[in-house]
Parts: sequence; structure tokens; C-alpha cells
Amino acid sequence: MIRHRATVLASFAIVAIARAVTCAAEEPTPRAWEGVSVGPCKIAVPNGWRSLDGIRRTMPLYRQGDGIGVPAVDETDAPLQIGMTVEKFRPAKETIDEIANGLAERAKKVRRLELVGEETVEAVELSDGTAASLLTVEFIKDGSRRSLQMKLVAKDPNGNVWIASGQLVGGKESKWPTADSDLADWLKAHLTSFCLDPEKFDAEKIQAAYVKRDESNR
Repeated sequence: MIRHRATVLASFAIVAIARAVTCAAEEPTPRAWEGVSVGPCKIAVPNGWRSLDGIRRTMPLYRQGDGIGVPAVDETDAPLQIGMTVEKFRPAKETIDEIANGLAERAKKVRRLELVGEETVEAVELSDGTAASLLTVEFIKDGSRRSLQMKLVAKDPNGNVWIASGQLVGGKESKWPTADSDLADWLKAHLTSFCLDPEKFDAEKIQAAYVKRDESNR
């Protein structure tokens, strides 16, 4: 009788463990990013980044991610700063390319920034079919920090100008705040996830960027 009872209890324990494992396998893995609505628009933002949304009237989204889901320091052991913003401005006569180039020219006039190489402006098609321009420019900041700035410029049907920006700032000799780094590609994927029609937000595209990032870190 004792042996039979022990066998029954062991069977229950095995079933309980099997159910727990099955339930754990069925639970979806939490996403490392979230789709955030910005007015009528939508953009992917890493989960857990500090929110300073609305800090300025023209800036409905501002997130800081220093040390959250990314290393706190770069490969040179210098502090790594990373963040994203989305800004909305009134209609402008300039084309999106002209606006992007104008942003670069203004940045070049900032005394604390020293241009590295040349800026680039590339054409990007958002997931909703909207044409956009992506500005990428690199600076040495204050003589001791390397700063990569990316700005996606688009116009909505009413002519309003939307600018989704990303920045990476690290040590002067760091390769991470450069246009061809893996971290820059990952941040670029977030910026180019921006779309004016939330119904056409491409979740698969941003998810693929996370898969690529995880594979490169193995």
C-alpha cells in the first residue's frame, strides 16, 4: 500500500512538472520593444527606456536608454549614451531632402561639434509607403566624445514635418557611435519603423532587427 501511494504521488509530481513546462513554453516571450503611438503615427521603441515624452511642445516622444537593454559603457570603457525622439513641426515649403540637408548644415555650425567625414542623406520608404529622407552624420563632441546622429524626415498628408531622431554618444575612439556599427543598424531599424499610418506598422521588420542583433551578440 505504501509503495502504491508513493508511486501515485510520483506520478502526480511528474504530471505537475510536465504541465508547468508546457505552460511555460506556451507563454509568449515578452517583446524587447513596444509600438508607441505618437499622435496619428507609430514607432517602435525599446522597452523600459526612460520616458521624457512631451518635454517640449514639438517633441511628443523622447526616450533615453543609457544602460537599459544596451551596455552602460562602450568597448573603450567610456559611458554610452543612447536615445530617440520624435518631433512634429508645421508645414514647410522645403522638400524632405532640403530639410535633412538643412539639419546637417545647422549642426556643422555648432562650435562644440567637429564633423567626421561627410554626412549622408538616403531615401527611405516607410512601411505605409510614405517617402522619407534619412540623415546620418558623425561628430567629435567637445573634443572628447564621438557622436552619431540619425534623423528621419517625413511629411504627412497635411504637410506637417515629422522628424524621428536617434543618437549614440561614446568615447572618442569608440567604433560603436559610427554609421556602420551593429548598434547603429539596430537604432536605425527603430527610426525607420516610424510610419504615419499605424495600421501599416511593420512589426516583422523591427522584430527581424532584434533577431539580427541577438545573433551578432552570440
